[in-house]
Amino acid sequence: MPGPRPLEASTWPERYAEPHPDAPCAMCEKDFTAPDIGWGLLLKRGVYGNAYLWRSGRVRGYIVVVWTGGHVARLTDLTARQLAGFMTEVTAAGRAIEAHYRPVPGLNVSLLENDIPHLHAHLIPRHPTAPSPGRTPAFAHLDRGRQDEAHIQADAAALRALLASTGAPEAVAGDSLLPSGRGGGAGGSRDAGPVGEEGSEEVGM
Repeated sequence: MPGPRPLEASTWPERYAEPHPDAPCAMCEKDFTAPDIGWGLLLKRGVYGNAYLWRSGRVRGYIVVVWTGGHVARLTDLTARQLAGFMTEVTAAGRAIEAHYRPVPGLNVSLLENDIPHLHAHLIPRHPTAPSPGRTPAFAHLDRGRQDEAHIQADAAALRALLASTGAPEAVAGDSLLPSGRGGGAGGSRDAGPVGEEGSEEVGM
């Protein structure tokens, strides 16, 4: 059995530095209203976030849920109600994955804050045949290449049906837009931008 990996000294790349409050956000600049954003297909437009089925990589059923209530960098920036609403939508996406891809021995949910400073959650099903079982999935497996388009379209239709049957958090006027929010305009952002292509690093976003 291999021993623990040695700890290596490293420094954070410059792009990981705390962004200036007025710095542009790659997500906020994109269009969240389109049903197909190239890298992913819209599954459900929620009160607090949009769920997208990822097209790239080798892991079928990989979903990203992106906060759409104005620019928010961290989970800890949310109010209690916003946190509950967003995580309810993330959980609904996870249940849809578990219902559609049976059996799923594991489901990884990650909010990494490593690269793109806009709140989003990765939901990664751990299929029995997936790469690196029992270990954190490498983002190279989630980014490189394209999945079969017929599978993507069929999975998206099934996942949309499952998500449509789940309850949604109750919308509260003004709640999805933070006082200092940006990238959405009045009433909360349905037009904040999607996550861009991940790098090939294992750390991910």
